Amino acid sequence: MVTIQTYISKNNYDAIDNKKLLDNEDFIPIHHLNAKQLANQQLINSKGTTFYGTVIISYQHQFLSSFYDWDDVDDIWLSILQAMYDCLNTGIGNSGFSERSMDWQLKKLIEKNPAILFTWYHGFASKEWNDIPIKTTLRFPENLLLNNIIEKGTTYLKFRDSLYDSGPSQNINQLINNLRSFK
Repeated sequence: MVTIQTYISKNNYDAIDNKKLLDNEDFIPIHHLNAKQLANQQLINSKGTTFYGTVIISYQHQFLSSFYDWDDVDDIWLSILQAMYDCLNTGIGNSGFSERSMDWQLKKLIEKNPAILFTWYHGFASKEWNDIPIKTTLRFPENLLLNNIIEKGTTYLKFRDSLYDSGPSQNINQLINNLRSFK
């Protein structure tokens, strides 16, 4: 079972960055009643540019990412969607961004049952907290990962469109539509 859940931070950048121990109490899922209000407040404080959180991905109870992999949620989603599209289109997808130095690599495995090797490079998280590895890699059935990324990307897009500033919704929507062409 693939689980992909988007969370919004209850705190601003400095408060998260200065905290020594992060857990699920520091974040709320986007389906929570207060998520929209919290994201809107962060967007207002950042003049419409950013709200922080994370995207937790797991497969069969093994976690690819954690709450320590927090950053600008739009950038996380855009990077994951772009890497998945590139992987399906060319066989390999690399993406990431520099604010907290996270990167992703997705490799299409040519096998009897198509699969994707998803590597998450944890960037600053592995430098700030000793128990976070430099990278985590999980093998996913291709269609299972694709369907879940489309479903949860669409859920995030609907949430993002409900905020006072829709930000990069058009880019997110285009990438989700591009991924649907591989179904």
